[in-house]
Amino acid sequence: MDPPNPHQAVGFSNKDKAYVIWSCQSRTSRYAELIKQALQAIEENKIFTLYSSSTAIRKALLERGWIEKIPPDRMNLSKLRNGPLRTRTEIYAELERYFLSNFVEKCQPNFIWLLKCQQFETALKDMMEAKECNTIINKIKKDAMWTSKQGLCSSMKRNYWFYIEDVAEVNGPRTYNSYDAGEIEGFVKDYKITACTSLLKWVLSMASNERPVFVKSGKISIKVLVFALNRCKEYLFRKQHKDIDHSLSTASPAHWNAFLKKYYRIIAKQDLFQEDKNNKLPTYLGYAKFLLREIHKYRPQLSCEGCHNIWIIKPAYCSRGKGIRMASKLGVITDLLNKANDKFVIQKYIEEPLLIHETKFDIRQYYLVTSTFPLVIWMYTDCYLKFSSQKYSLKNYHEAIHLTNNAVQRNYKNCKGRHAELPQNNMWDSEMYKQYLKKIGKRKLWERVIYPGMKKSIIGIMLSCQDSLTISKNRFELYGCDFILDKDYKPWLIEINSCPDMHNSTPITAKICPAVLADIIKVVVDYARDSKSSTGKFECIYHQPITIPRKASDMCVRGYSLPLDYFYRDNIEIKDSYDADTDKERDIKAMVHKLKGFYDPDILFQLDDDDSSSSQNSKKDDTINDHTGCDHNTGSENELSLAATVITEQLDEIIDRITSDNSFTLKSDKKMDANSTNSSKNHKHMVKRMQSVTDIKALLKSTRTTRFASLETLSIKQKFSFNGPQGKGSFDQFNPIKKMFEKLPKRTHQSKAKKFGNNNDLKEIQNEMFDATSKIISFINQKEKEYLHQFLE
Repeated sequence: MDPPNPHQAVGFSNKDKAYVIWSCQSRTSRYAELIKQALQAIEENKIFTLYSSSTAIRKALLERGWIEKIPPDRMNLSKLRNGPLRTRTEIYAELERYFLSNFVEKCQPNFIWLLKCQQFETALKDMMEAKECNTIINKIKKDAMWTSKQGLCSSMKRNYWFYIEDVAEVNGPRTYNSYDAGEIEGFVKDYKITACTSLLKWVLSMASNERPVFVKSGKISIKVLVFALNRCKEYLFRKQHKDIDHSLSTASPAHWNAFLKKYYRIIAKQDLFQEDKNNKLPTYLGYAKFLLREIHKYRPQLSCEGCHNIWIIKPAYCSRGKGIRMASKLGVITDLLNKANDKFVIQKYIEEPLLIHETKFDIRQYYLVTSTFPLVIWMYTDCYLKFSSQKYSLKNYHEAIHLTNNAVQRNYKNCKGRHAELPQNNMWDSEMYKQYLKKIGKRKLWERVIYPGMKKSIIGIMLSCQDSLTISKNRFELYGCDFILDKDYKPWLIEINSCPDMHNSTPITAKICPAVLADIIKVVVDYARDSKSSTGKFECIYHQPITIPRKASDMCVRGYSLPLDYFYRDNIEIKDSYDADTDKERDIKAMVHKLKGFYDPDILFQLDDDDSSSSQNSKKDDTINDHTGCDHNTGSENELSLAATVITEQLDEIIDRITSDNSFTLKSDKKMDANSTNSSKNHKHMVKRMQSVTDIKALLKSTRTTRFASLETLSIKQKFSFNGPQGKGSFDQFNPIKKMFEKLPKRTHQSKAKKFGNNNDLKEIQNEMFDATSKIISFINQKEKEYLHQFLE
């Protein structure tokens, strides 16, 4: 025969129902009130079911006009006949409760409070058949990622991805899962480097307290300290990625075993080092301080992990302190893990916690999650402290000293010599602790360090686990997390418990637990229906922002024009870059070097490297001028002056023809004075026009944007094609170039030829001018092709 199902719907028999109804009908006026109350609750969706004896939840809902639908397995008249109910008032109250439950037995409850052992699917079997379940339930479907020690360990390892400055930051001890071989290997490496840092901390601590460390009678070689220094240096190199290009020497397993044996002797048996004969101790101590300071950046727990290298081994799925062990030797820990059949987590023990009157304590903090997507977290502003019953000591690993769980401490009596200010029931509420902080001059630390630190840890760990959750409508859950404070009052997250114990085990829990449960109803019932309602002492510490998705058709790109200065580090003026003094710049190459101030040197390299420049100049002079921009020695002072003047005039004519109306027209150019006789102004004019022609890509862009205000009036009157004639300003359009010089007034040639004495000198200068001008036109032609090619693509 199958065993009875504890969740089987037994309920009242017909006889029991008849008795309950008759008992209420005998009181006619009260019976009518009960019927009216039940109908109103059905209409307003105020029916709840509790799978636990949570008096605070029941009381809070009854005060709001809700009706309890009692689970069938909990409806039993034996409580009335043989139970603790003695007075007639208590009996009638219980009969009315059964009557109302029987009246709404076919209605779906609108609020359900489950126990930890309650199977979620079993309890909601009837309701899950509906397409939409609007029932509020105190369980999130999947929460093992952070409520189990194993899941919390995994969550902490990826938490750095969810760091938000001043919002989300988790501080937790280093933890490893025993079921993963890679995790065990990581733990062994961590244990070894922790032994090195612990030794350095021990030596520095002894030296700062002026206690003997290096003595004649010492038995430990100073090489042990050097070994630890080298391993810490290698650890830093790996963290700083310096091992990528340089291989690091690693210690062999035999060396590590020898070091750990000496380390155990130093820490446990207080063995000392041999005397420092080479007087290197100051250097070693200074180097140790430096290494520890740098390592602390990568291992924040270094400030509170002590010198004994103690680790705590916890069963992955146990609670209330069951099965927890502590050990400081690597061999003991590995043997324990190898022999165990269950999964464990190995966590670095905080050896230097904050103590109150030489006694260890932790903080139990409650928080509430009312939504998973978006994530909404509420934190209870009140909490309580759990003390150990014994004085803190690292010489003894007994659970009464190190485990502050109430389930453990209630099994032990408080030690002798215990401070009078410590509570006999080993609990303080947060107000008592604040008074203590005020007494020792630390009253502001709660608001500035402790409470914000716990808040950031809770937000951070929930963000790191959010991806493992499903979207749960009308779901919420209360969690209890434990924190330990270090000597700087920074909270360290130890563990998180789902369905925390809310029983009144001590006067402190009898006060805070019912208040927490009553305030939960304020949040999930009152506040959910009216956002102006009170939430008690629950504070919303995080409400995840939501970005509304848009359809592709609704998307558009918006922007603004960037100023010219955005693309340059300095304000480049044309005058400073191009204003060539024709009396000093004697060669076209010098002018090209001036152009380099505005254009990218890679664009103008062809102009510099062309072998057809200035046949009368030596290669040496060309090389020097390419790098320095110095003057060329092309002849006498008069010859150079004449050449510069003629080149300037011809360039003006070339640029004028390039920027004719057949190609581009700039309104700004029409305003220029074409009849100006000043050579420097003519040269500026030439440069501006050259810029407008060669920077075709920028001009094309200006037809679509307002990036450059000076190019707003640009208009393209002719399409560019690579198959037909070249665009305006191309080399073909000015072929042959000598025709330009033929168009020059003869008077100019003749008057200037007299200064040279014969026509040969003039022809030579004209040839040089022709070569130089050909280069510029070739350059313009090439850049025009490049810009047009980019535009057409």
